[in-house]
Amino acid sequence: MIRSRLALCLALVLGLPLTACTGDAAQIVQLADAGDIRETVKPAGSRDPQEQIVNSTPRGTLDSRDLTQRVLIRPRPPKIIAKDFNSLPDALTFATRSATGDAERIRGARWTEAAQIGLLFGSPEGKAYLAGKQGRALVSGEPMESCPILDVALAPTDDQATNGAMRACLNATATLPDCGCRLIARGDHLLAKREDFAYAIGVGTTVIDQASGTTMTYASEERIVEGRPGARHLWLLDVKGPVGLLQVEPDGRAAMTINATGKKYTGLHKADGFRRGRIARRAYLTGEDGRNLIVLVGYENAEFMDNREQLTAWNPYGSPVLKKAEAK
Repeated sequence: MIRSRLALCLALVLGLPLTACTGDAAQIVQLADAGDIRETVKPAGSRDPQEQIVNSTPRGTLDSRDLTQRVLIRPRPPKIIAKDFNSLPDALTFATRSATGDAERIRGARWTEAAQIGLLFGSPEGKAYLAGKQGRALVSGEPMESCPILDVALAPTDDQATNGAMRACLNATATLPDCGCRLIARGDHLLAKREDFAYAIGVGTTVIDQASGTTMTYASEERIVEGRPGARHLWLLDVKGPVGLLQVEPDGRAAMTINATGKKYTGLHKADGFRRGRIARRAYLTGEDGRNLIVLVGYENAEFMDNREQLTAWNPYGSPVLKKAEAK
């Protein structure tokens, strides 16, 4: 009964008839410019052009061979962190020394099926990591709670992959204050605690209609946009299936369409950091009729209640286009 009322409220907020909330896929708004989307990075130090290319494109699927592999977990993994490019050489040296075959001799270290590691099995970057057949590395923003970065790199060697993933992450942190980059997986070695690899399959999402003040909470599912690293589709789900589709781009733009009516909203989004392996996002969207919606993805209930005034404030960041112009 409660879920039925929630579905009805969402239908009213978004201006769509409940009978039209079917599982048919909504068509996302076409954003004119794909922005600065990175598909490859080049690690330094390699003279062979073939070895310089690091494939870092996320994946959405895995095959059975990817899932039969095992990874080594340690009870007290080393923290391999680079705060900037100046500290990168030391971090790379530490990584080479820490993630070797001798690590399995460490007391308490154990081999675990990769399919049991949520972040590897569930996230697109984790799936790309598991699919690596030679060198591979996975790097996250540090701290993860406030640095929403996850970079994967595949290369002929683990050293090259580590270099590539760390450099990609450091490029991203250049605009994020107080963020560094931590190597969390390399080759067959996990370099963070088991709990750091948690991954929530589904997350809660809240839609706030600024005109009426109506707040609606429902489920959402995130998927990669094939061939578009950094771009994501987030399906808005009610009891009957998908209601709408939110698309977020790595340059800060966002767009949403509603299944039943085709109504479109465009605006911007901000990623706040990871919550159980999923990025918490805020999107500020305006419809063609001038109606403003706030979409909050992935925030825990307690966090939402404690920061309700801040999270429900309208568009505190301004236009990303204007911000880029001001920066120049």
